[in-house]
Amino acid sequence: MNSGGIALAMVSFFMWGTFPLYWVNTVSVPAFEVLAHRGFWIVPVVLLVVTARRQWPALRAAFRWPNLRWLMVSAVFIAINWGMYVWAVAEQRVTEAALGYYLTPLLNVAMGVLLFGERLSRLKYVALGLAAVGVASVAVLGGHWPWFGIVVGISFACYSSTRKMVKVESLVGLTVESLVLFPVFTIWLALFGDIKWVTTESTAPWLILGGLITALPLLTHVAAARRIPLSLLGMLFFTVPTLQMLCGVWVLGEHFGFAQGIAFGFIWLAVAVYVADEYRRSRSKVRLDQIADQPGKTA
Repeated sequence: MNSGGIALAMVSFFMWGTFPLYWVNTVSVPAFEVLAHRGFWIVPVVLLVVTARRQWPALRAAFRWPNLRWLMVSAVFIAINWGMYVWAVAEQRVTEAALGYYLTPLLNVAMGVLLFGERLSRLKYVALGLAAVGVASVAVLGGHWPWFGIVVGISFACYSSTRKMVKVESLVGLTVESLVLFPVFTIWLALFGDIKWVTTESTAPWLILGGLITALPLLTHVAAARRIPLSLLGMLFFTVPTLQMLCGVWVLGEHFGFAQGIAFGFIWLAVAVYVADEYRRSRSKVRLDQIADQPGKTA
């Protein structure tokens, strides 16, 4: 097992998992303005990295229409995801947003069935059913739908599914998406933004460094994906919502009552079923590969 790849994955997941502790420093700024700054300041970061990695030819190729049309759609989904998460932090709904990230791998599975005709094992169907019960229990017991979690989870699943349509490297794709969104955020900041947030207020460094903070975990995640199996990466991803939930409850003092306990209980059970099925499938694949590598033997 590649310990370096696991370490890189955990670095990226730790950064994503502790995002609430970063964005809570911008709660005095309107959520859409935080999103606009996030989209504005990420551009110089990704262009600098593209330059350092000499990926300008790949970036130009990504702007060809067959790729660009899908990256424009994925840009919309990632902007929705970023914006909803910032808004969730501002509204003290980090725990609810964490629920959405627990759902993300399961929603990716559902998207695979709906959009790509993928087939699911029985355990995957069980996991999806348990997750649905978990979300519904918040509405029944808590008296409201967990909209932040639902939108965060669906937007990221839609983003992942759209990016699957494009055969471009992750950093290059993020750069195109950032450049697509850049004019929108720049015009909005010029017309409606308040310059005080980046000049005289204590929020300035948090907003300006938001682009770097957004890009860093993605870069380490990409590096990890090249070193360890995607199935392992997917299972390690569940550390992200776990850390987010702990930040929301233990650090930011959000309410975690009976309804949330029931909901997360079903979600965690769904995650356990999902992980068990992924582990079973990966072990079966390893055994088949070992048999295939032995001369004179067939699976």
